[in-house]
Amino acid sequence: MSLDLLNQLEEKVATTINALDKLRQEIDQLKEENADLRAEKQVWEEKLNGLLGKFSELETAAQQTENFSEETPADENEEQRVSSWS
Repeated sequence: MSLDLLNQLEEKVATTINALDKLRQEIDQLKEENADLRAEKQVWEEKLNGLLGKFSELETAAQQTENFSEETPADENEEQRVSSWS
């Protein structure tokens, strides 16, 4: 009977070792996948920051154009007044 118990214990140990090996493989696979996802996230963040920078540039350019447009009619009116005095 002692031999039966040892055989059962050996089977359980072998099963546990196999389960641990599978879990280690899964952990390695998940670590690789995690690294890939982090790299992909970094790329997306860089792209997003680039787009946000472009939007900021467009907004600045639009504000400058708006400011220029507001100044231009006053300048044209001033030119008309000056030319009418002549």
